[in-house]
Amino acid sequence: MKTTTASVFLLFIIFSVALSSFLFGVANATNDPVLDIDGNEVQTGTPYYVVSSIWGAGGGGLALGRPRGKPCPEVVTQRRSGDDGIPVIFSNSDSNDGIVRLSSDINIEFIPLRPKLCRTTTVWKVDDYDHSAGKWWVITDGVKGNPGANTLTSWFRIEKVGDLSYKFKYCPTVCGTCPALCNEVGKDSDGEMVRFALSTGPGWSFYFKKVEKSAMEIEQVVHI
Repeated sequence: MKTTTASVFLLFIIFSVALSSFLFGVANATNDPVLDIDGNEVQTGTPYYVVSSIWGAGGGGLALGRPRGKPCPEVVTQRRSGDDGIPVIFSNSDSNDGIVRLSSDINIEFIPLRPKLCRTTTVWKVDDYDHSAGKWWVITDGVKGNPGANTLTSWFRIEKVGDLSYKFKYCPTVCGTCPALCNEVGKDSDGEMVRFALSTGPGWSFYFKKVEKSAMEIEQVVHI
């Protein structure tokens, strides 16, 4: 009798874990995919330019920047209109899903088009609080993967603005018990360059333009 009871209990535990995993996967899959400028689903591990969807005065694509006096780690900045910037790749907190989805936790990582000038990573994170301006800047040297309390500052999400335009938000859910900020990511200036910081405003609108070369091909060219 004891053996039968233990077996039933074990089966109940296995069923509960399997059901939870299934429901978690279904919940992730129900999030609509992010689309690139051609209307195709944005894929993880594939390079894309992130370009302002506001033409002209809205500026160009996102890139790495190096502020004077504090060049490393590099920061997230914006190029002028007509310049697509530097490609990024996205990674999901759910490594089993190869599609970038709305309102899901993602890492964002630049693929430099030149040899790296800093020994830090090019993964985005929220850090470098500016006391004089009262802002949290978006910089690099984040951690890729390992969702949890220790990587909380490195997770962002994408929200829809228009048909093929989107904005970034910092509102991580990779640690359910951790206190965290929940803000839009908007443009600002540090007096030297256009940078990105957490904002209480509406954020900034972008589209995603797929790069013809793969991430590996880009990295090979840089290191030749």
